[in-house]
Amino acid sequence: MEVRQLKIKGFVKDAKTGQPLKGVKVSTTSNLQGKYSTNKGRFTISIEVSNNIPTLKFTHPGYKPINKKIVPASSVELDITMVKNKADKELADNELIQKALKGSQFAFSKLMKRYKDSVYYVILKMVGNADDAEDLTIEAFGKAFNKLDKFSPEFAFSTWLFRIAINNAIDFMRKKRLETLSIDQPISTEGGESINPDITDDSLDPEESYIREQRRVLMREITEKLSPKYRTLIELRFFEELSYIEIAEKMNLPIGTVKAQLFRAKQLLHNVLKTSINL
Repeated sequence: MEVRQLKIKGFVKDAKTGQPLKGVKVSTTSNLQGKYSTNKGRFTISIEVSNNIPTLKFTHPGYKPINKKIVPASSVELDITMVKNKADKELADNELIQKALKGSQFAFSKLMKRYKDSVYYVILKMVGNADDAEDLTIEAFGKAFNKLDKFSPEFAFSTWLFRIAINNAIDFMRKKRLETLSIDQPISTEGGESINPDITDDSLDPEESYIREQRRVLMREITEKLSPKYRTLIELRFFEELSYIEIAEKMNLPIGTVKAQLFRAKQLLHNVLKTSINL
């Protein structure tokens, strides 16, 4: 029986995103150790070929395994597409949720990293503004994490999270439409009549102005209770109203780090607010 070596090269990608998959194990029944795909999804493996048609097995955590029969030839190039295992993903979500309920910051971070981009792009399509989408994404995760004990494992976590995010974005757009109503432009009725809005003066009286100022002072005092790193982020974002890019440049930090730390700063601020007087 003739036995010869066959070198196989190929590329492994995610079926949904088309992105290369790193760390995919490529093995055979005779070589269980196998090889692993690189950062660019590339792999090269040598196998022994006899009279039987060899089979390559592709495995990766969270993905359905693939068995691929190899027809011996002078050279073999494979293009492998792997599909995520939905059941494994939901199981992983539920495990992370249980850990998060016990206070694991790693679990919170993992859930956010897994869904943040998807939530952001859905919200961005709704509101059409990148900064608003960033803020609403962080708010959505904050609301979801605060209600995590109410999540039912009978449903997919992603569905529950997206519902919270979309409802939050809808509320934001409703408020924004009310705030941007022009008082100078007439409103046309169905009968074609043009009516100028009769809007009363909503300026604050001295007592209301005093109460609002006291709230601002209290917010400053609460912010002072945070560590310097988080306090600076809150001040730049909400008191100076800088964008994420401007904050990143000002603090000489990657924008991803700014977003992650600002999310944590908001969580800490929320915790301090809960123990303070009701605003």
